[in-house]
Amino acid sequence: MTGARILALSSEVVYGPVGNSAAVPALQSLGITVLALPTVLLSNHPGHGVPVKVALAATDLAAMLDRVLAGGWLDGLAGILTGYFTDAGQVAIVAERLVRIRHRAPDVTILCDPILGDDHTGLYVPLTVAEAIRDRLVPLADVIAPNRFELAWLSGRQVRDAGEAVAAARSLAPALALATSIPAEGERLSTLAISRDRIDKIETRCRARVAHGTGDLLGGLYLGHLVKGAAPGAALAAAMARLEAVLDRSEGEPALDLTALNGLEAGHEAKP
Repeated sequence: MTGARILALSSEVVYGPVGNSAAVPALQSLGITVLALPTVLLSNHPGHGVPVKVALAATDLAAMLDRVLAGGWLDGLAGILTGYFTDAGQVAIVAERLVRIRHRAPDVTILCDPILGDDHTGLYVPLTVAEAIRDRLVPLADVIAPNRFELAWLSGRQVRDAGEAVAAARSLAPALALATSIPAEGERLSTLAISRDRIDKIETRCRARVAHGTGDLLGGLYLGHLVKGAAPGAALAAAMARLEAVLDRSEGEPALDLTALNGLEAGHEAKP
């Protein structure tokens, strides 16, 4: 697809790319135009210390979305990425607008990155936000991109390996799941693209230390390849190759070094 445009709704940070600050450069590296709307502006990820935080009120988020809808700037949209939300009101506003957008752009691909928590912290958003994402956004999505903890929480199932990840993903409404951080043998992790009739898997080594934002980066890359016409397995291979290049460049650094994206061809694929 030429001239693809994606609406990205997530957090934005000044230091240490996470949320839109990771997903937007990933999408732009694929030649995609991004309409980025931050749900919250942070000085930094909390992993780098207590941040200064300015959240967009749900009423302001509604006004922003309604203005871009009225301007016709979301007509023909190829994809939508949803990520971090600060309160359930924001989630409700976005869910309502997603229905309107899909009516005007029926072929839009909606990827919900359900940013809820991880194995080290449990839920790190309020329960009301987690429940709103589960009940309002996940059913509207074509694709979800949960980590192991989030997939288990959303499905109410145990997720200890790839087989359980497949069962959990297929119990949810979206037709496609990008499941990350799934334990594999030999100190490795699996990333899986799980559809109703196919499973694609790539295993990578566990790294001693990984900067925050890898999930946001991978979600953006994966959606970007999907809207450019790649099949789920090919999108997984291409997205993982670019992610690994960034992680190699960022080894030992406190934040992701996204300059690795600059030297990669948009169609660069991972080796099995």
